[in-house]
Amino acid sequence: MQEEIATMIRKTASQVRARDFLWAAGISAGVGGVTLIGTGADWRIGLFTWFAFLAALAVRYRFSSGRAWAQPVQRAVEIELGAQTAELANLRIARGVAQALPEPLFILDADGIIEHANPAAEELAGSKQVEGRHFASVLRAPDVFEAAEVVSHSHEAMTVDFVTTGSVERSCRAFVAPLRTDDGAASGARSRSLVFIRDLTSERRLEQMRADFIASASHELRTPLASLLGFIETLRGHARADPDAQEKFLSIMQSQAERMQRLVADLMSLSRIELNEHVPPKTLVRLDEIAGDVVDSFEPLFEQGGSIVDLMIEDGVNARIVGDRDEIFQAIQNLLDNAVKYGGDPALIKARIGNGPAPALTAEGEPGYRAGDSAAQIAARLGMSVNDLVYVQIRDFGPGIERSVLPRLTERFYRVNVERSRKSGGTGLGLAIVKHIMNRHQGGFQIESRLAGGTAFNCYFATSGAPASAQTDELAPAHELR
Repeated sequence: MQEEIATMIRKTASQVRARDFLWAAGISAGVGGVTLIGTGADWRIGLFTWFAFLAALAVRYRFSSGRAWAQPVQRAVEIELGAQTAELANLRIARGVAQALPEPLFILDADGIIEHANPAAEELAGSKQVEGRHFASVLRAPDVFEAAEVVSHSHEAMTVDFVTTGSVERSCRAFVAPLRTDDGAASGARSRSLVFIRDLTSERRLEQMRADFIASASHELRTPLASLLGFIETLRGHARADPDAQEKFLSIMQSQAERMQRLVADLMSLSRIELNEHVPPKTLVRLDEIAGDVVDSFEPLFEQGGSIVDLMIEDGVNARIVGDRDEIFQAIQNLLDNAVKYGGDPALIKARIGNGPAPALTAEGEPGYRAGDSAAQIAARLGMSVNDLVYVQIRDFGPGIERSVLPRLTERFYRVNVERSRKSGGTGLGLAIVKHIMNRHQGGFQIESRLAGGTAFNCYFATSGAPASAQTDELAPAHELR
């Protein structure tokens, strides 16, 4: 590149020298002619003098190469090119730093158009095509855009707290500052703005988790602790010498202690899931394999209670999803445990995995009462076809649930039948845990129930990868345990 510029400069210098030679010849001829006419001297002397002048000028040009003429200009061009190269190198370093930042960073022009967005910003916006679009259409944060407009005119940095909307809310803080030139002045009356965003969701969730844990634990542990203290007082009093009363009270105390242990474990599990709810999982797993492992782990419980469970997997189902295996295992485990407790005595449970909408409760397709998003709504939110969803359905044939209480089933500590829940060892947190796990996986959780017709719990996930090869057109029971 620089060699091409040097050749062009030398060529231009040669052309300039040729023009200068012609102008010098013409001017000197004119001056010599006027002098001859005015003095009446011999024209041969004037002609000889003119030729001598031209010869001297030609010798001067001949021994003064074009490179020498071009050197001053070439040096100036090289200095300018060096400055531009250094500036480009600095820009590349700055862009590389922006690309490597783990936090979202946007650069906006004076009109709010995104000129640059790093990968973290694209992830926050949920799109790879954000550059060239208006900031307000990419990130639904009006306060941040208004701050960018103010900063572009006032040239004073601002900090704005905001909450993103979507399936999972994220608490963020945006630092908006004007981009400045080397001399410290803002680059123009309408300058660019830098928007740097910090995700404070973990910190805020941790604060809320501590408060919720203290409130929940103090409320739920109050009754079993009071019961334990009462029995201890009784054992130390009139039941001190009564073996039958001691055996009875110790059994109840053990049951209450185990209940508190389950409650603390569920509270810790729910708090951990809520803390990371805004961070989507990255691992590729198979939903059908996880469901099979859960059913296998429940085999002793099914045999003990006489429960019957059928796990049916659609032939050729695409069950590959991006998810956290332990959390999905826990969600299916909670739903199966719930079905065993409330699905009748003995419980009959049907677990099913397939693509598209989960089957309705009745064979005719008549739906029961529902709470939560449908498959079509979940697919629309994720921007995909309904057939690109994979569901796991846990259905029991128990007494069903009243329509009015369906929306409250995923609330913390909500129980339809408090006495029955406590007798069965429930903590009231199982479905709340399932809901938050599905939120983290950006899926959907739907409950369908009919009085005297049982209840179905449907978990929807987005598929990943190609579907498995089909072998038959029928549903084959993968597990049948009694």
